[in-house]
Amino acid sequence: MFNVSFDGGTFPLTDVQENPARYVRRLERAKVTPGYATCECVTCSPPLQLVIRRYGSLLHLAGWPDDGHRHQRDCSFFKDPDVPRPVSGSDAKAAILTTPTGLNVKLDASLTLRESTTGSRGSPATPSNRTNRRSASLLAFLQTLWAEAGLNQWTWTATSRHWGQCNAQLLAEVGTALINGANAQDVLHIMRRYDEADRAAINAEFDAFIGRLGGNNGRTRRGLVIGEINEVSPTQYGHALSLRQSARKYYASTTLVDHAARTYPHAWRALGDRAARVIALLLVERTPKGHLKLVDLAAMLCSRAFLPCDSMPEVAMANRLVAEGRDFQKPVRLNDGDDMLPDFVLRDT
Repeated sequence: MFNVSFDGGTFPLTDVQENPARYVRRLERAKVTPGYATCECVTCSPPLQLVIRRYGSLLHLAGWPDDGHRHQRDCSFFKDPDVPRPVSGSDAKAAILTTPTGLNVKLDASLTLRESTTGSRGSPATPSNRTNRRSASLLAFLQTLWAEAGLNQWTWTATSRHWGQCNAQLLAEVGTALINGANAQDVLHIMRRYDEADRAAINAEFDAFIGRLGGNNGRTRRGLVIGEINEVSPTQYGHALSLRQSARKYYASTTLVDHAARTYPHAWRALGDRAARVIALLLVERTPKGHLKLVDLAAMLCSRAFLPCDSMPEVAMANRLVAEGRDFQKPVRLNDGDDMLPDFVLRDT
């Protein structure tokens, strides 16, 4: 694995990704002077620069704009110019756009609701002069973000992938994104890897995010949460969902859980299977009593190494390709007009 350098030191990239809290002060100093970090995956002069980006209470490293192709292929910051990406800003009606400042996403879910004159909830707080732009489902956004972060790719030099690395690569892509017109860090929380030593800080960061949700001045703010599903269990009034990164419960109606089971059958049947992982994008509200209510969710089936898959046979194949040290990519459908895609693309033969 490669090293990165900042604040006069050189550190393993995996440690910076897995334990971001350890490097906050160093990254804060480097963000001021010289204003960037460097990646040591290749030897060149000047070295490849990395963006130091704040998201929540921590700082994270991201690839320098339009510089991804210069990194080694097995570096986390490598961007393959031949891999399809979301449409550029030339299509103003596309649901997910790539812009010079990051992703611009319009979801088919409302993140801000306002009280109607009848007292019912559910009216989206959107401007009346909005453009007739298409919208993306929660799953489409989750898959696009996964592909943008390079988590649908595997290189023969990799031996494992943990949630800390997924978190770091996702934050590198979403840090400057706009979601329904709002800054991503105001509406999206990507769960951190659980670390007992950082439990208090992790909980405080999540509580601060949740604290911004709820009703105020006739409006209700919702939030998005990404994490790995641990369990879905029945309760007296419906179901409770928990994520592996936190013991916090998200409460859902039986109707929503039944809908999720029908909409994401392969992912839902894989819950509890140690060969697979199920990643969720949750749309949540905070109730007046402080509970987290699930409004909607998307579930994405993944292999043991967090590679997205469309079925359990694909999970078995992805696990085997990783075990055999293959170099491959799992194509992800990013645009409605994409042709039929292969299950995997082998890049080492």
